[in-house]
Amino acid sequence: MITYLNGKTVQALLLARDEDSLTAAIDGADDAVAFSRINGAWVSEDCEPVHIEFAWQRRAEDQPVSEEDCCCSHELAARLIHLLYTDGAEAKQVAAVPFDAAGRLAAGANH
Repeated sequence: MITYLNGKTVQALLLARDEDSLTAAIDGADDAVAFSRINGAWVSEDCEPVHIEFAWQRRAEDQPVSEEDCCCSHELAARLIHLLYTDGAEAKQVAAVPFDAAGRLAAGANH
């Protein structure tokens, strides 16, 4: 999300970035736009200060975390805890154990 000095806010897609520059595709614009970071502040090609908020900086206030989001099956928890106490050699075997999306041992798995 890019916010200009006049308060205008636009959605953008990050195309390329290094420490002091980035290129973004702005929603509704035909060409990509470049921004530079000067003394810690992002500025547009016209040297206008902008505020750039990256998706990973946003707070997901509209998506509360439930207890279910933080839980996995006993089988998966036991397997992960066991891995903490073993060397990495067993990790390849564990990666092959089929767990479903909810973290439960897949049906028919004999591990």
